Amino acid sequence: MNRSSRQHLPELRGLELALLALPVAALPHAWHQPLWVTLLVAAAILLRSWLHLRDRKPPSIGLMALLAAFAGGLTFLQYGTLFGQEAGTALLLVMMALKLLETRNRRDIVIGLFLGYFVVVTTYFFDQSMLIAAWSLLSAWLLTAALVQVHAGRPLERRRLAKHSGWMMVHAFPFMLILFVAFPRVQGPLWGDPQRDEVATTALSGELNPGDIAELLQDETTTMRVQFHGSVPPPRAQYWRALVMTDFDGRRWQAEGGQSSIELPQPGDSDRVVAYTATLEPTRMRYLPVLDYPVALPDNAEYRDNHQVVRDRRIVNRIQYDAEADLTRPPGAGEALSRSARERALELPPSAAPRARAEVALWRATHGDDDRAIIQAALDRFAAAPYRYTLQPPTLEGDVTDQFLFETQAGYCEHYASAFAVLMRSAGIPTRVVTGYQGGEWMQRGEYLRLRNADAHAWNEVWLDGEGWIRVDPTAAIAPERIEAGIGGLTGGDGEPMPDFLRRDGLGWVQQLRFGFEDWRDFARFRWESWVLAFDPERQRELFARFGLDATDWRDIVTALGVGFGLLAAVALVWSGWRRPRRQLEVPDRLLHRLSRRIERQQTGLGRRPHEPVITWTRRVKVARPDLAPLVDAFAEHYNRVRFAPARPDDRARHLTTLRRLAASDLRKPAADPPLPRTT
Repeated sequence: MNRSSRQHLPELRGLELALLALPVAALPHAWHQPLWVTLLVAAAILLRSWLHLRDRKPPSIGLMALLAAFAGGLTFLQYGTLFGQEAGTALLLVMMALKLLETRNRRDIVIGLFLGYFVVVTTYFFDQSMLIAAWSLLSAWLLTAALVQVHAGRPLERRRLAKHSGWMMVHAFPFMLILFVAFPRVQGPLWGDPQRDEVATTALSGELNPGDIAELLQDETTTMRVQFHGSVPPPRAQYWRALVMTDFDGRRWQAEGGQSSIELPQPGDSDRVVAYTATLEPTRMRYLPVLDYPVALPDNAEYRDNHQVVRDRRIVNRIQYDAEADLTRPPGAGEALSRSARERALELPPSAAPRARAEVALWRATHGDDDRAIIQAALDRFAAAPYRYTLQPPTLEGDVTDQFLFETQAGYCEHYASAFAVLMRSAGIPTRVVTGYQGGEWMQRGEYLRLRNADAHAWNEVWLDGEGWIRVDPTAAIAPERIEAGIGGLTGGDGEPMPDFLRRDGLGWVQQLRFGFEDWRDFARFRWESWVLAFDPERQRELFARFGLDATDWRDIVTALGVGFGLLAAVALVWSGWRRPRRQLEVPDRLLHRLSRRIERQQTGLGRRPHEPVITWTRRVKVARPDLAPLVDAFAEHYNRVRFAPARPDDRARHLTTLRRLAASDLRKPAADPPLPRTT
């Protein structure tokens, strides 16, 4: 068989498009799969393309079976299983490539293309960004075009394939939307980010050592976006508490999870309550950053007795939640501190910070029982020289508190928060360290607050009888600009280098262009995450609840799907009914129908049958009524000119005038055939 004959084999029609569509569908996996998977897929597709171009036969079934067993064995050796997100996706990719390599007929192409659709779906196991969504649409468009060509009875033009595929996807969009809203969502690893605990190494952790938060200063990764519903609180009031740390071993602070859940305090005046919606990136921990001081939380969050907010499960996916805060209502206000809690908030290792203890003893001797005077003495100490706030704190060895207070006297927020807590506990004032975020960048485009890992912050809470846990931020004493304007308010004094994303001024146009692009991309991601990705199982349950349905009950899910598809069918019926009259108003067809109806009235059976070509109908009429031959021939000629031949507007009008006259002619004495123009 020669080359040209093989290229036009109906059984292999659409293979060229499949060889284009399947690599496009598999390309995003190249960043997530082992190198051997990518190379095997690429080799199989290239080899099949070469065989097709050279009109060579695909490998034998026996060889393909060996290759499939080999690929399956490699997958098992790589992952130790053939199931799960990563192993299952790798196996799917190699089997799709091998199926394409052995393609011999139309059935093989169709199977390969359907495997391609599954490959597109598995892309979301690893990345759910807007770019991946756009790439998925491109892949689905190419796969569908290939399917159209496979099932077409003849080769179709590329432009026609593209149009057909695009319209099919447009028609499928309402079904996709209904399934997106009503189809049960699975919480957990199926849709989760398969990366392990890498995220926790760059975000807040349950321990605080000197220098931990300073390392996050270089991290511009967005950790949280917030939309306020109402007035936006000033930056100095934007403290997002995440972890409460009470236990101290002389160097490291340890977060506690709280002993039990407690009731949220009642909100005060409405003008002091701030409502907001937060979109949080995966932290792989349970803590939920909330604005101080929380008075309303999502249903799946707990307010613990240490005033830390935790979720019912680790946050492995991007989540969105609504909450409210009363900025002027500290936790524990009007309550008594239990004995065990007081003792725990005063604990210090016996040998810790001897020089600091000695100085605090002098403060106590000076100020007596005035705890506020002790607190102010500590803040005055930090505000005076030679203390300085530095982005590159020196490494501390030995007793970190005494070394910081009396030797290095330079540090970041966690150094001051830790030292302040030790000073207060030495004075007998219950104190704890709180870590979270402070400040952030207000994004005018989109009107939301963007919090990066660099905005991580540490501050203190001291217990004052009758007032509760009062926030004291030692950083405000040494670097008030950090609190007033957020991390962007730092100037990098003493020649300390500032991260470029914190100092937008003085940068080259390339850097300015890069950050402008980053701002646009963050805005796009914010909308994408708010409108699409944040629609998690909790949001779905809330939406179902508004209509009195339960998203966890399969009967309610079936009801929602039935209502959705029913509404879609109703809209389609209305649309088709609206479109039909427009088709009936086409003048040539209306005149044809009129003439056919008049002839049918004169002789039954001579009317034009549905879907009967005009030329066939005129032949029947001429056989039965030779006297009408000049009339129907003339009508057919002018009708075809109007419907199918390109014509200038004036020619079209002249043909329509003739058609109207012929349709109204006296059938007992048909008019003579009017002369037709030779040109159009």
